[in-house]
Amino acid sequence: MLTDLHPMVQFKPNTWEIDEFDCASIFLLEGKEKAMLIDCGMGIGDLRSVVRKITRKPLVVVITHGHIDHTGNARQFEEIWIHPKDAGHPIPQDIERRRDDTRLIAARQKNMYPYDLYVDIREPGPDEPMPIIHHLYDGQKFDLGGRVITAYECPGHSVGQMMFLDEQSRSLFCGDALNYNLGMRATSIEVAVQSLERIRDLGSYYDGIYNGHHDFRALGKPLGDDCLPTAIEICHDLLEGTATPIMVPSFWGPERPGRLMVQKGKNYIAFDPDNIHEKK
Repeated sequence: MLTDLHPMVQFKPNTWEIDEFDCASIFLLEGKEKAMLIDCGMGIGDLRSVVRKITRKPLVVVITHGHIDHTGNARQFEEIWIHPKDAGHPIPQDIERRRDDTRLIAARQKNMYPYDLYVDIREPGPDEPMPIIHHLYDGQKFDLGGRVITAYECPGHSVGQMMFLDEQSRSLFCGDALNYNLGMRATSIEVAVQSLERIRDLGSYYDGIYNGHHDFRALGKPLGDDCLPTAIEICHDLLEGTATPIMVPSFWGPERPGRLMVQKGKNYIAFDPDNIHEKK
């Protein structure tokens, strides 16, 4: 039997963060008529069972971006919403890579997890066909019944990165668009900083930013107030040619190569030195 012992916390009314054993953060928002699931993690265990412990309402499943640790259990659901630029990724992606990433994360935490790497991370079963894929677009609204969630494009970490604004709970769910350890190699820095500034410009509508991993924040808590402005500063330093890049050991540990990054305060941004400005 697949594990459904995922840690979780209700941090605002009808709003939960589900911890996929430190691999990813999955958010569940409940309205009067429907619920929204934001992301599907690396694909450990029985995410559907975890969700159904909380709500039996019809689900709208949205994906912030198409990376391996956000789509892993998408096959447990009949329909998903994802930006068309990220919709080409396989669902789920390579099982050995999923297991290896999970193994490295577990090793950092002394392997204290209620799952089996070779049972709970698996290929989809016969009752898990490909979901119907709907395309997300900028400004799209989802009415859950007295609770409207708005989707916004936010390219940088991926070309199809999306974020979701819930004005009722005053929360912004940004996937991997913002973090203290931020990869910005999918687009130019010029495009990425426009996305970060868009997050900033929406600031009057939210009190906290919740990213797709809680490794740099506590479960159910938002990113620190310093994270966004410092990330914007780093991007402008790169655009102006005043940043000092350094080679930083991999966040995954010595088994993975380091990355060229810029550090300021607690923030690190990985970037492609050949893709800072938009090509003319």
